[in-house]
Amino acid sequence: MIASPKTKYRHNASPRLSANQLAEYLTATSTRRKAIIREAKFPATDMVARYDAARKALIKHLCDPTRSHSVLSSAIIDLTQRIDGRPDSTWVKNDSECSIEAITNFQKMTNQLGLSALNFSPLHARHPHLDIGGVKVSVTLDLIAMRPDKKGKNYVGGAILLVSKSSASSKHREERCQISAVLALQSSERNLAASGEVDPKLCMTIDVFGGKAYSAKGNYKRLMGTIHSACEEIADRWNSIIPPTGYDGN
Repeated sequence: MIASPKTKYRHNASPRLSANQLAEYLTATSTRRKAIIREAKFPATDMVARYDAARKALIKHLCDPTRSHSVLSSAIIDLTQRIDGRPDSTWVKNDSECSIEAITNFQKMTNQLGLSALNFSPLHARHPHLDIGGVKVSVTLDLIAMRPDKKGKNYVGGAILLVSKSSASSKHREERCQISAVLALQSSERNLAASGEVDPKLCMTIDVFGGKAYSAKGNYKRLMGTIHSACEEIADRWNSIIPPTGYDGN
C-alpha cells in the first residue's frame, strides 16, 4: 500500500491564533493583518520552531537558584558541536547559530533585565487556550515568576520569552511585548491562581534580544479592550479568508 503524500497545509475551521500572531496582528498593516489570519487559518505543516535550544537553556538558567552562567556556556558548547556534527544541514547550522546569538546576547544584558529579585520555576504542562472575542488564543507561558513578601504571601505571574530576532521597528517590538505580557496575565489569572496571588507586575514578556522585560502593569485594562476588539474583527473575517496559492489541505 502506497502512503498518501503529506499535505503542505492544515485547515483550522474555527478562529484560532497564537499569542505571537495576535500581538503581531495588533501592530500590523491592513495587508499584513489579512496574511496573518490566512497563516493561522491555513498553517503550513512543515513549520519548525527556531531557537528551541536557546529557549531551553534560558529557562534552565533562570530556574537555577544560583543563576549559574555555566548553564549557558554549556549550551553554547553543545550547539557548536551540533553544527560540527551536521555540516551538511543548512537549517541545523542556521538554527544553532541563531540560538548561540540569543544566549550570548542574554548573557550581555542579564543585569539590565531586572530579574534578579525574582524566583522562577518551569511549567510542565501547556495551559488551555483563552477564548477572546470568538477566537481561541494559545498562550504558551515559559516560566512562572514568583516573589514572596515579608509576611510569607506568595505572588506569581507567567513569563513569556521572546527569543526571536525580529526586523520589526523598536516601537512595534515594544508594543508586541506589552500585548504578550497582557495575554500572559490573562493566562496566569486563569491557570496560576492556585500557586499564589497573580500580580500583573510578574506577568511579563522577556525580550532576549531587546534586553528588556515588559510587565502587564499599568495600562493592561486598556490593552485588553484593544485585544478583544481585534479578536472580534478576526472572528468576523475568518470565513472570508481564502486558502493560499498551492493549498492542498481539506
